[in-house]
Amino acid sequence: MVTLILRFVRVKVQPASTRPQRNLTYTMGASQSDQGNTGKADLVTRIKSRVESVDPVKARELGGVFLFNIIKGTSVYSWTLDLNKPTVYEGEPDDDPDTTFTLNEHYFKQLVSGREDPRVIMQAGRCSVTGDIMRAMKLEPYIKLD
Repeated sequence: MVTLILRFVRVKVQPASTRPQRNLTYTMGASQSDQGNTGKADLVTRIKSRVESVDPVKARELGGVFLFNIIKGTSVYSWTLDLNKPTVYEGEPDDDPDTTFTLNEHYFKQLVSGREDPRVIMQAGRCSVTGDIMRAMKLEPYIKLD
């Protein structure tokens, strides 16, 4: 017998012009004791390096702006993958993103490390995806770290 547990995350999003500015100094994947260690690259920096190393023509062909809201405890860390330019930066885009992902830090690490299939994470309700889901399914080469 197989039991399927679905978890849904509800996020209220304000228009960009009314959103309060946040201090985005949280380092993904680092414990508090690791935060002072500048030798350890955070996950978003590694993804940024990955995006810079891919063929920009192919990135622009896929295109789109992808917002990632990563939840850790009561904090939310947001970063954007813009394949129209292609670039990665902290915070939310000025315009509405094509796709928004909302998931907790544990599943984000599983996703980018390749330990769990992105479709499994989404189908199990561990990641809320709004927007262009078909385009989002093609992101693996840009966010998966070796």
